[in-house]
Amino acid sequence: MEIDGCEYKNLLSGAIMYTITRLIGADLSGANLHGAYLNGANMLSAKFHGTILSGADLTGANLSKTSMKGAILRNTKLNNANLYNADLTEADLRGASFTGSNMTNVDLSDAIYDSFTKWPGEFDPEKFGAKIS
Repeated sequence: MEIDGCEYKNLLSGAIMYTITRLIGADLSGANLHGAYLNGANMLSAKFHGTILSGADLTGANLSKTSMKGAILRNTKLNNANLYNADLTEADLRGASFTGSNMTNVDLSDAIYDSFTKWPGEFDPEKFGAKIS
């Protein structure tokens, strides 16, 4: 399934999506995607402002240039994801896993994480603006 360049925050609120492979430029701000399975999905330049993605599986997803300001990503799997130039300002990253992810130029200003958050290699989240809670 492909959802490109559209605003679906009301339509998909509370939905669990198993078959979506492309969300390029989509606006899912404020949606409840708790537990969604978006493994390998292409979400280039999508907006997830304030979106609930806790417990979601975004393993291998393309989140390049994605804006996730204030998103809730608690216990979310983002392993091997591409977060190049992604904006995670003020996001809740507690318990999230970014193992093997590309975090080049990611903006973590005022994002929060905890001791359970897993980062790729020697990545230092505080250098990108994140704060431990």
